[in-house]
Amino acid sequence: MHSQEVFFMSTQYLIAPEVPQVPPYEAQHMAQGLAGDLALFVFPLLVTLDRLLDKRLVRTFLQTIQVIIAYRDRVGGLLLSELGGYLLSPAQAPAGSKRLSTLLHSPKWDAQVVGDELWQQASEQVHTWQEQGEEGLAIWDGSEWEKPESEASEDLCAVRSSKAKRLSHIKPGYYNPPTRPIVVPGLHWLAVVVVGRVASLGPPRLAAMRWWSSRGVHASFRRDEEGKLLLCLLQWGRMVVHVFDRASPVPSGWAYCGPLACALCCAGARTTSCWMGKATAARPGASPWANAAGRSAPCGIVGGHNG
Repeated sequence: MHSQEVFFMSTQYLIAPEVPQVPPYEAQHMAQGLAGDLALFVFPLLVTLDRLLDKRLVRTFLQTIQVIIAYRDRVGGLLLSELGGYLLSPAQAPAGSKRLSTLLHSPKWDAQVVGDELWQQASEQVHTWQEQGEEGLAIWDGSEWEKPESEASEDLCAVRSSKAKRLSHIKPGYYNPPTRPIVVPGLHWLAVVVVGRVASLGPPRLAAMRWWSSRGVHASFRRDEEGKLLLCLLQWGRMVVHVFDRASPVPSGWAYCGPLACALCCAGARTTSCWMGKATAARPGASPWANAAGRSAPCGIVGGHNG
């Protein structure tokens, strides 16, 4: 009996050797498959660029996207010299940087080429849903792109730092947080994503995205940028329901739930605005003030209202 207890205690504290973790796939085959999927995803854009640029620049464009996805760094980003090293090899980093610089500074194309392709793909998706008897959601959102370490670009403007706000929350034992918003250099952005009501309708698609600044020669205003997007999305008419986010970064907090939703309603589109805890739907035919005030409802997205 004593020997059995000793044996049990000796085996109770044994540490089994760890079995090396082997992924259920070959890394090389996985990388090749992802590269193929990426090339297939951007193929329509590559065809457009092939009519404008040299084939070597088109190849550099695709390789740059692969590098950004593989070596992205949320905190520090990627330097131009690093991208050049990843495009070719660390020993050929200057040559890779020059190749990337040639692509970015080519006068034969600009960001509008990418924007037009995104819009075309999103429009085709919306019309496909209409033919299938389905409807999509056009989700509006906006925020800031913070560049706290940058000062060289003359188009950078003052934006509120969401990271600083998150880090300055009062914590037990630490007091005296900043009383004023912390402002850093950056840019504003505004985007619209189209998504189906069910997952079987396909993945979300970025329809349009605008970057704007409140300083410099390209200074603009939020309402102007919203108006430009509004004119584009009115082409879809009632094929989509526009969804606006009440959690707006602007001080007034009425960026989406008021004037813009009312403008869409007046144009005959269907809209809805969602809150963190409540939701309101703009009602076509009602006065702008009634739509701006809204009606409270449980948390969620209220279905589109017909005009």
